[in-house]
Amino acid sequence: MRWNTILVPYDFSAGADHAAAIAISEAKLHGARVVILHVVELTPHYGPETTLIVPDGAQTPVGIHRHARSRAEAELRELVARLGSDVALSAVVIEGAPADEIVRFARDHAVDAIVMGTRGRSGLRHLLAGSVAEHVVRTSPVPVLTTRQPR
Repeated sequence: MRWNTILVPYDFSAGADHAAAIAISEAKLHGARVVILHVVELTPHYGPETTLIVPDGAQTPVGIHRHARSRAEAELRELVARLGSDVALSAVVIEGAPADEIVRFARDHAVDAIVMGTRGRSGLRHLLAGSVAEHVVRTSPVPVLTTRQPR
């Protein structure tokens, strides 16, 4: 099986860095391109007591999401530049529920494989928050390689 496009869901964690390194290595073997995807999670706004001050002064949910998106885009541009040009590499930032958007992106953009890090939540945190990686593995239309960061 030959992979042409490898997707790396990226949450700016060490696990995501490790997954990106693996994806780039695989892309070299397959002659594939790597797409790094960050999903800005849309969070509900519960009222005026929920306030987050961002540098441009935007304190509304729309302003906060706009700031998060622009910051993610800037950081991903730096990441792509830092990772070099051994393979075709691009970055995309979208908004939504991370697990759902990762699977939707894979389906809509002819992705051949997904390589993603896991955080290894357990117990109550896993029960309440679930696992993005677990959801992607269960619902992805393509193979998913999950990896923990090396110790």
